[in-house]
Amino acid sequence: MVFPSNVTGELAQGRVRDRLRTAQEEHAERGIARALANVTLFSQCSKRELRLVAKLAKSKKVRESTSLTLEGEDGDTMFVILSGHATVHKGGRKLAELGPGDVVGELAILSKAPRNATVTTTEETEVATISRRDVHRLIADAPGFSRKLLESLALRVRDLDRKIVC
Repeated sequence: MVFPSNVTGELAQGRVRDRLRTAQEEHAERGIARALANVTLFSQCSKRELRLVAKLAKSKKVRESTSLTLEGEDGDTMFVILSGHATVHKGGRKLAELGPGDVVGELAILSKAPRNATVTTTEETEVATISRRDVHRLIADAPGFSRKLLESLALRVRDLDRKIVC
C-alpha cells in the first residue's frame, strides 16, 4: 500500500515522538530507581527490582507551597523529589530540607497509618508518585521483592531499637 507523502511524514514524526517520549521516560525511571536505592525500605532490592518500582511511578509538577503530606492525615502514596525542594515540619517544628533524590511517605505504601510529618514544597517541584496499590500488585507478582522489603524493614527496626537503647 502506498501512502501520500504527507501521511508517511506524519507517521515518521509520530515514531520519532514515541522514541523521544520513551527515552525521556527511561531517563526519568533511572533517576527514580537511583533515588529509591538510597531509601532504607528499598535498600535490599536489586537494580532490576528498583526499575520495576520506578516504572510504576507517575511524574508530575507541583507548585510552590503545595503540601505533599499533612501530619496526622492518612496517605497511600510516596513521593520521590526529582527536581525542586521541600521542607519537613512536625508539630510546627522544621525538621529537614529536601531536594532531588529525597523520598517521603515511603511507609504509606506498606500500611495505613497517619502521616508522621507535613512536607511542603518551597518552589515548583517535580515529584514521582508511587501508590500503595501499585506496590501491593508488585509484591503479589514478585515474591522475591516482598522478601527484600521485609529484610529492609527488619534492618530499620533494628536500627531504631539500637537508637532507643543507646
